[in-house]
Amino acid sequence: MGVDLVGIESFAQQLDSPGTVYARAFTGQERRTAKNRANTSGSVAGHLAARWAAKEAFIKAWSAALIGTPPPLTQEEVDWSQIEVVSDRWGRPTLTIHEPLAAAVNRSLAERYGRGSTTWHISMSHDGGMAMATAIADRTSS
Repeated sequence: MGVDLVGIESFAQQLDSPGTVYARAFTGQERRTAKNRANTSGSVAGHLAARWAAKEAFIKAWSAALIGTPPPLTQEEVDWSQIEVVSDRWGRPTLTIHEPLAAAVNRSLAERYGRGSTTWHISMSHDGGMAMATAIADRTSS
């Protein structure tokens, strides 16, 4: 399990600044979803901050699952856009981990726990200037 909390105001100030990790951390779909949701509730920055928190929470959950072993990637090696928050047709969020990060995640979990599959459950919220997310890995053996 991983949890992350993001201050929306400071996140918004850095969001599109050249050279920040946030400028390239989101897929086009994530930006479109945040913009569409902001039309009815909150700000684009609030919705993207929650997605950033989900990405960070995923990294923390993955790291927690590998406790006692060396990290497979350094923080600098993570391509944040390969961790994508997607929603089903009813708006419920989940994660899609894209290649090549997906291969590193699957390989590291298989080395630790054996063959199987992992489902990532996430929950996100933003209110009062803060955004937060929780990520939980659900591993099944095969």
